[in-house]
Amino acid sequence: MTNNTVQQMLIDFNKEFTKIVLPGDAVTVVRPQAGLFKSLRENDVPIIKVCPPQANADMFFDVLKDVAGIVVKHRPDLEGDINKILSALPAAAEARELFVMQAFTPGTNLLESFHEELSPECLGFILNHVVKPFMKQYARKVSAFFDPEQWLKGICPVCGGKPTLALHEKEGGKRYLYCGMCEVRWRIQRLGCPYCSSKESRFFKVEGMEQYRVYYCDNCHGYIKTLNEAMLFDSSNLNLFWEDINTVHLDLLAIQEGYVNQT
Repeated sequence: MTNNTVQQMLIDFNKEFTKIVLPGDAVTVVRPQAGLFKSLRENDVPIIKVCPPQANADMFFDVLKDVAGIVVKHRPDLEGDINKILSALPAAAEARELFVMQAFTPGTNLLESFHEELSPECLGFILNHVVKPFMKQYARKVSAFFDPEQWLKGICPVCGGKPTLALHEKEGGKRYLYCGMCEVRWRIQRLGCPYCSSKESRFFKVEGMEQYRVYYCDNCHGYIKTLNEAMLFDSSNLNLFWEDINTVHLDLLAIQEGYVNQT
């Protein structure tokens, strides 16, 4: 596929994916002990490590089927792989609860929980998108547990995920990172690589899209797409989710040059 084809497919997919809405009780949160959050900040530990989301298993599998259906609609050539994944999902209530718990446990490879060979690409794509709306609700529920102005790290303070976009604010010129999983935004230092200690970084941009720059680091080979809010005609309805999706071709260009998200 060409870069433009991949991007258009993701746009079409996400137009339907974003219509999936969870009820307010899809995720529950048990608040950790007082004083623990200071320790999290000092040790670069995201909230999910000590206060994991508890997702409703029935809702999780309902969303999984919805996501699988959207994938097949836009990629009918993957129907065989998708059906194989659906058939391999656990059926017993206890196994389903365990599967959902593992889906929200950082570092867990759910592919290993299946007893047959499945497409890792298809499974990963589906699970990432199933988890996403739950993580977005989780992030809202733990928003009082952290200060996005004080985190100043290259990983998401909620889920520990990698940022997929950066924003230079119009007012004050602060730089913020955006998590593509739970959609949290947090502050990072104004200059330099968000992933390593290097203060040096270069950028490239694409003609006709001067509001975007892709900063890349030759020290760790990381990159981050960056939107300059001051160059937008109207930023009142700025949506970083769609800014991220609509600039996937910039990710592909950076990857083709050998740069990666380093988190």
